[in-house]
Amino acid sequence: MSRLALLLAALSGLLGSARAETAGSECLPVEKIGCYYIPEGAPADAPLLVYLRGHHPSYAANVPAAQFLASARQAFTAYGLRKTAEENRTGLLVTYRSDLAVTPADLAAFSKAAKRTFPKTIIAAHSGGYVGLGRSLDAGTSASRVLMLDNFYGAGSDGLPQKLQRVISAGAGCAGFYTPHNKKNYETGYLRAVSCSIEPMKDDGQHNAAVVRCLGGYLNGGTCAL
Repeated sequence: MSRLALLLAALSGLLGSARAETAGSECLPVEKIGCYYIPEGAPADAPLLVYLRGHHPSYAANVPAAQFLASARQAFTAYGLRKTAEENRTGLLVTYRSDLAVTPADLAAFSKAAKRTFPKTIIAAHSGGYVGLGRSLDAGTSASRVLMLDNFYGAGSDGLPQKLQRVISAGAGCAGFYTPHNKKNYETGYLRAVSCSIEPMKDDGQHNAAVVRCLGGYLNGGTCAL
């Protein structure tokens, strides 16, 4: 085999490895945000799911800088986000801490780096991710759909219900669930203030489990099988 042929074969192998890494199970790093995953074969018009993670089980909201990527990947694995992205053919962006805002500038930079245009953005906020949701909305981030995943802490005293309703009034869909420990928070702060289809779960064990079970249904405008 000629030297040129050997070089071309080596380059082909490198490109194949890069494609395999991108299409594989690993959530790839995004500076200052966390990680991303785009399923192999995702259509050009795939929406982007921005997943605002709840507290990391080891660090709460205060994730050390050295653990930023590991924290985002922990959420990616723990909540079955790869499967959700693949089954719904959506791009996925996962934050590394619950209070992180994802701004329009962040989304534009990510779109450029990923060499993709995402015509729709869906924001899902789990648990303590309600803080990141409020800050994202304050930054002017818009969404075609907002998913409230048992994130009703504070009973709306931070003004999040009003911010959320403004996005809904502008045309966004909204769905989600609460567990018993958030029932009062939801009824006090959100029930009458927000036009959102929220389902009750039967026990607090669904705080994490219902994310895995229900997120795909909520992405598509449906509900979760209780």
